[in-house]
Parts: sequence; structure tokens; C-alpha cells
Amino acid sequence: MTVLENLYNGNIEPTDSESLKNSVRYKEGLRLVGRLQDELSAKLNEEQKELFEKYLTAANELSIVINEETFKTGYRLATQIMIECM
Repeated sequence: MTVLENLYNGNIEPTDSESLKNSVRYKEGLRLVGRLQDELSAKLNEEQKELFEKYLTAANELSIVINEETFKTGYRLATQIMIECM
């Protein structure tokens, strides 16, 4: 099966990167964000926690959009580089 066929059939998940899973910086950053989120949440009342959860949801949705656009830009650039090499 070709790379494009594997991607189409869901056998390749671009966001499920082994390099990210093995990244020390990623793991450290994830732990830090989790710890800070827990600390902040513990200091908030219920109304503030609800607002904070809404903020986190909005920030995560924005992050998804940014990652998707970055992926598309990178893919287009890689395609242009391949075309120039031919």
C-alpha cells in the first residue's frame, strides 16, 4: 500500500507522532501544564472554574486550527519542493 493509500485508509495518523511521544521537551511541558492547571483550578471557586474550563476548551479548539493550518502549509511547501526537484 502506498503512503497516500495508508493515509486515506486511516493507517497513518499525522498527529500521532512517535517523535512527539518520545520528546523530553514535550513530556516536561505536558507535566508542567498539568501541574499548573491543577494548582490554578484548586484556587478557583466554582464560577471561576467553569470560566476556566470554557477558556481551556476555546484555547484547545484554537490550537487544533493552528496545528491543522500549519500541517497544510508544511505539506504544500513539501510538495512545492518535490516539484522543483523534478
